[in-house]
Amino acid sequence: MTSRKLIVLTALVIALFAFVFFFERKLPSTTERKQKGDLVWEIPEEQVQSVKLEKGGAVLELDRAGEKSWRLVKPDTYPADGFAASDVVSQLARLRRTSPDSAEAKPEDYGLKTPLVKATITWKDDKNPGKPSSRIVEVGIDIPGTETTAARAGGAGPVLFVSTNLALAVKKTADEFKSREVFGPNNPDNSRLDVDRGRGRLSLAKKDGAWWLKQPLSDLADNDAVEKLISSMTALKVIDFVPSPPGQGLASLGLSPPLFHVVLADAKGPGVTVDFGASKADGNSVYGRRENQVFTVASTVTEDLTREAEAFREPKLVRFDRSLVTSIEGVFPKTKYLFERKQDGWTLGGKTIVASSVDDLMSALLDLKSRSFGDEARAKALGDRQPAATVTIKVSSGEPWTIKIYPESLQAEAVVSPRSGSLVLAADAPATVEGAFQKAATPPTPAPAPVYTPTIPALPPKPSKR
Repeated sequence: MTSRKLIVLTALVIALFAFVFFFERKLPSTTERKQKGDLVWEIPEEQVQSVKLEKGGAVLELDRAGEKSWRLVKPDTYPADGFAASDVVSQLARLRRTSPDSAEAKPEDYGLKTPLVKATITWKDDKNPGKPSSRIVEVGIDIPGTETTAARAGGAGPVLFVSTNLALAVKKTADEFKSREVFGPNNPDNSRLDVDRGRGRLSLAKKDGAWWLKQPLSDLADNDAVEKLISSMTALKVIDFVPSPPGQGLASLGLSPPLFHVVLADAKGPGVTVDFGASKADGNSVYGRRENQVFTVASTVTEDLTREAEAFREPKLVRFDRSLVTSIEGVFPKTKYLFERKQDGWTLGGKTIVASSVDDLMSALLDLKSRSFGDEARAKALGDRQPAATVTIKVSSGEPWTIKIYPESLQAEAVVSPRSGSLVLAADAPATVEGAFQKAATPPTPAPAPVYTPTIPALPPKPSKR
């Protein structure tokens, strides 16, 4: 083969490779061409901004409220059900015919002279970001014996036959598009819960990862109890939506003023506000109201909202993150201990302490638990006496914890800063705490080294002389 032919063949191979790489690999497959042939249009769902459904003179409109959330803005403003909203958006954004168009079909024969639903989908087009783009599809009658529905794109052109799923999505009522989650999904960032009930208020707020009571008293809250209450709120579902009654109708439902006014919020916004009122005649449900929408929910919600502040107080004396502790000091009548965290570990009086010993001390302090609670007057009276034990726990962020324990005849009592009131402990609490410090300060006795006893093999028996 001549060099000229070799060059020509090489050029042909390079050209063929370039065609495959730049063009043919981007061409749709047979399946893709079939699917694309069924498409009337395709719109990126993430760019869809709104959907308007016109049905018999009534208008229902959904607007995007977030990356994955929607709001019903007509006929009422209310959070939309995520599945219902996503379904109708998905159906309209990817409009697909289920059979060939019929150019001979008359629109009036398929319910398209006066469509059952006129749907308009609007999206933000990257090619023209300043002006939203929109498409319209009109939905007619269902075709008997099939899973198809007659439709027409843009209000003109031939009759299309689309999936009945599209018809079902656009025919939903306003109530079917409303979210049945009273407070919305559980948000791990929730940091405030306020419950106004009559003249009283229960107020809880999260600080440095821990829940605190703010009203009617200031104290450390039981994290599990608060999270359980919030979980019951976010798990609450609407049973039925109720038309808002005119005039003084809200008062008859116990919603003006409400029996309970609840606000659940994170640090970023005002949160979700829901009112709860009177029980229905069935006794199994109560009236609720969010924004302007009235609904009913299970009556068990009132059991959660009527719990007193005492039920949310933390029985354990302190709560802290072990990794943030910088020092632990214990002062007792005859001795004092100061454990400090240095760059290379824990020390006591300048001597290195085994980390596990200090960890055991922290466990003992975290396990201190009260039997009952006293008020501020009792805490003030105790403050005039000399404590049997004073423990100060400093952390790298937040306020330090100070525990002062006072012995009584049959019990002990503690005052803990920054908590309020007093806490009743077991009578041996001062001795238990001092014992934990003594144990942490005493280096563990090393286990005795095993004594090695060499094994001397037995000598074989001497042969007998005969």
